[in-house]
Amino acid sequence: MSPLNLIPSPLSLALSPVPGERETGTRLIDAFSRRLTYLRVSVTDRCNLRCTYCLPADAEFPFGDKAFLSPGEMETLVGALVRLGIRRVRLTGGEPLVRKDILEIVRRLKSLPGLEDLALSTNGTELARLAPELKAAGLDRVNISVDSLDPERFEAITRRGGLEEVWNGVEAALEVGLHPVKLNAVLLADGLEDFDRLAALTLDRPLAVRFIELMATASNKHLEGQFLSADVVRDRLEERFGKLTPVEDDRPRTGPAKSYRFAGAVGSVGFITPMSHTFCADCNRLRLTSRGDLRLCLFADKYHPLRPLLAEKDPDLRDAAIEEEILRVLQDKPEAHGLARGDYGNLVSFMQFGG
Repeated sequence: MSPLNLIPSPLSLALSPVPGERETGTRLIDAFSRRLTYLRVSVTDRCNLRCTYCLPADAEFPFGDKAFLSPGEMETLVGALVRLGIRRVRLTGGEPLVRKDILEIVRRLKSLPGLEDLALSTNGTELARLAPELKAAGLDRVNISVDSLDPERFEAITRRGGLEEVWNGVEAALEVGLHPVKLNAVLLADGLEDFDRLAALTLDRPLAVRFIELMATASNKHLEGQFLSADVVRDRLEERFGKLTPVEDDRPRTGPAKSYRFAGAVGSVGFITPMSHTFCADCNRLRLTSRGDLRLCLFADKYHPLRPLLAEKDPDLRDAAIEEEILRVLQDKPEAHGLARGDYGNLVSFMQFGG
């Protein structure tokens, strides 16, 4: 199968802006005066792929493990964070679409007063089937992991394959209006041609392709020699497609990606640079794990359990206790990660917390 056959025809959609964050009124301000308005919620640590940079090839999950937060528990904990100032929530995994109750989760969280934007990160394997229902349930937008447009290389990276199903998911997301649709690709040194082809998609398609520098964990040490700086990729892309200019926008940048556009392009190209150009000083995010722990940094060496507080039967006392605990532990958020010195905290693999 030619990988070109997997690229959709141009669609008459335009990149739409993400709803703006309200920077006023948040109580989530850490010891370094960073205003935290973005929450990543891992709904599961299960995944149906085994990407080389994320999971060990022999990763297994305990059969019958049902210790994940229920939709109701998730609604309560996320609700407390939204009341304190969270404005944007992203559902992650593992792979969030392997949860059979994902639509209920979306509906419950979207209904929270004060939440402005609800997004989801997925490997795309189940997206074609679920995109219409996700949109109807209230999902605003989606990020899809696509590291290569070559079926054989895609299979080598994911250790499973299924590029055609993933691309059907990209098309479905565009068709139902889950835009801007963002494609995420991890930068690996042997994938330069992949990045050329992914960037070329933005010339006439309404896609935001983002390149993410490889980050070390306990399970991907075998890729140490594969690190590739985003600067190298940007220089290469400009040699092939022309100068990249910053995307002009009337809203504050709400995530770590810096976005650019080739002249006349419909879509955009972004770079996420946790290694070459760290962005910890502007960090605006917290993480909630699938088992109810608040994680202040992806590469932290500890977590803060919130789930035990759900045992309180009185809703007012319960909610007050959760909010108090969040504000108490917030001051432990570190100033920066320690990846440059080889310290990735207690992170074993990205499937634990969704990256």
